[in-house]
Amino acid sequence: MKWFLMLLIFVSGVYYLVSQHKRETRKKEMVELAKKDQLKTLEEPPLPNKTQKVYLMKFSLQTIKTLRGLTQDANEKVRFAAAELLWQLQDESAPAVIRAMFENETEQVVKKQLIDMLAKDKSKLSLALLGEALKDYDRETRLQAIEAIGNFCSKEAIISLNKSLEDYDEEVRLKSLEAVNRIRRDIEAHKEQQLREIENKPLFRIE
Repeated sequence: MKWFLMLLIFVSGVYYLVSQHKRETRKKEMVELAKKDQLKTLEEPPLPNKTQKVYLMKFSLQTIKTLRGLTQDANEKVRFAAAELLWQLQDESAPAVIRAMFENETEQVVKKQLIDMLAKDKSKLSLALLGEALKDYDRETRLQAIEAIGNFCSKEAIISLNKSLEDYDEEVRLKSLEAVNRIRRDIEAHKEQQLREIENKPLFRIE
């Protein structure tokens, strides 16, 4: 009887250890699967279509028409101020107005102000308009646009620089390469941060 009890205890112990090992193995598999699922969702932060405004003051149609006309004023400060206000108001004509200004504006300082304004938004629309500045005949304008695009943490920004990577000016090509590398590093840093957050966040919680 004594030997039978010892054998029973031994078998029970072995069964418990095997069951425990299976549970631990299963738990590890579930953790790995959960991590893989989370890793699949890792990506650079998406660019919004346009800047979201909490509150927009409504201007009359006549005022909007006046602002649109002022973007062609003889004074460069007036031209930029009018374009900036239209952009801030998210007027439907603002993108076309800014695109036209990049094509027709003769003052380099105005184009620089437009680039600085667009760079603050980090949206798909502002990125597309900065892409228009990459076509400018003025090298400094193209360089400023490249610098602005280099601060966008998005693969879309890299794609927008394809044209400037083939620019005839070697400095423009070099700045484009540097901008692409900067964007790449920012995207990788963002993903590493997400990985750290996943590793530090418990995947299962027992209540």
